[in-house]
Amino acid sequence: MTTSDTKRQRSLRTIETLRTRRIGRATLAAITLCAGAAALSLVALPSYAQSAAPINGVVPTTPTAPPPPAAGPDFGDAADQNAALGLYLQRSFDAIDTNHDGKIDRNEWAAYQRSQLEARRATFERYFKAADKDGDGYLSRDEVAAAEPFLYQHFDEIDVNHDGKLSPAEIRAYFRRYYHERSQADAATTKP
Repeated sequence: MTTSDTKRQRSLRTIETLRTRRIGRATLAAITLCAGAAALSLVALPSYAQSAAPINGVVPTTPTAPPPPAAGPDFGDAADQNAALGLYLQRSFDAIDTNHDGKIDRNEWAAYQRSQLEARRATFERYFKAADKDGDGYLSRDEVAAAEPFLYQHFDEIDVNHDGKLSPAEIRAYFRRYYHERSQADAATTKP
């Protein structure tokens, strides 16, 4: 083997290593984007953002004061924020990469997406049941007024069949439309 052959092999290995790293970075970027989207979808109903438990069966509409900061890094400067983001990405990647081979395959990604969707559905159901005082599977105008002012403000728009009550399907459909319209408006304002 000649010196030029050895250099060529090293160059090919280097190119392959760079390509693998680029794919890894692209995967982490996709995970970050999807994790961000998952986090945003968890707050699809403003009541999801409430951290306190229901009081007398009513989900509070004003947030409580945040707990005092825990001991540890404060993530106040850019280096700390980058470190926090790195930890978050690593934990997210490790949670998705269930076989721990350092890669996320289609099955792992599909399982992660299913688990996130199931968690969002369970959260929605929990809040819906807390607001549904009479247990009929619908939210009346009075139940909505007591539990969630945002839904009350848009009650007539959400109640597409005009039966005077909101079904889970009507609420989900409203928020799909709402966030779709917002994303289109955001995209229109951010185009160069």
